[in-house]
Amino acid sequence: MSIFILNLVLAVACTWLAWRLFDMREQLQRQQLTDFAFIEGMAGIIDTAECYPASHALQMVQEADAVGRRLALDERSLVSLRLACMLHDCGMLNMSREMIKQQRSLTADEWFLVKMHPLIGELALRRSVPPTEDVPSLIRWHHEKWDGTGYPDRLMGEEIPIAARILSVVDAASAMRAERPYRPSMNDQQIRTELEKQAGLQFDPEVVRARNSVAIEAVPGAEKRA
Repeated sequence: MSIFILNLVLAVACTWLAWRLFDMREQLQRQQLTDFAFIEGMAGIIDTAECYPASHALQMVQEADAVGRRLALDERSLVSLRLACMLHDCGMLNMSREMIKQQRSLTADEWFLVKMHPLIGELALRRSVPPTEDVPSLIRWHHEKWDGTGYPDRLMGEEIPIAARILSVVDAASAMRAERPYRPSMNDQQIRTELEKQAGLQFDPEVVRARNSVAIEAVPGAEKRA
């Protein structure tokens, strides 16, 4: 499939997903999961286009849901978090596939474009959902950092919604789990250690503790190896 056709298909898919977002929330709250299963499939396509394994978004959903429950998020917030995990990188669909796949360091202009993807994703969804819908905001802020050095708005600490803080941590963990041309994939212990190093800097320390606790419990015998 040509790059042009792939970009066109992905752009149309993203527009359709934005149009369906609000209705999907209502269906999920009623446990009608047909559309969520479809969006999982579309998220797999987006992940593949970004050179992630097709399981990237689904792993994020499962981990974010477990962390959110550990931190006592209500069901509505959990639904928003799961949908944001599915769509968090939809703004990357506007990026060149060649730029995403290349192995060299990004130029300043390319890095600027990458840093715009949370805004692009938010704006794409914001045109199609009610003003009270919070998923676009979670997408906008999933690269904000606890110490205020993130983007696009340089929010700090609890200015960042808790669901966006969770999304940031599980996205980073999933990225570390994926193999890259410049490094091998990290194992569970390495991921936990790296997240702990960034607790209080890039990540909310409470979210890191919750995520690492959930991750240890999910792996039989991990407590003994940790």
